[in-house]
Amino acid sequence: MDDNKLIQLFWSRDGEALALLDRKYGTRLLATAWNILGNPRDAEETVNDTYLAVWNTIPPQRPNPLVAFVCRICRNLALKRYRDNTAAKRNGTYDLSLEEL
Repeated sequence: MDDNKLIQLFWSRDGEALALLDRKYGTRLLATAWNILGNPRDAEETVNDTYLAVWNTIPPQRPNPLVAFVCRICRNLALKRYRDNTAAKRNGTYDLSLEEL
């Protein structure tokens, strides 16, 4: 399906738009999230968050290259999740070194 038709489905708030977006760019989004996070569950969750963000942002916007728009959202969400997962308080390497003391 053409990206312009897909964007038009988002503008008309058709639920089929998410299924078509997943079919067309789902593997690319999953690969993007996987390469950043390295965890399959986090990658799937990030892709689902990407679909929600696209659903919420496309009606006011009309992205010209849809793939770049969607991949940018996925990348930013994956980087945010990576920062959250590797925060100092959540990093298990510090807990291990403190237990040794």
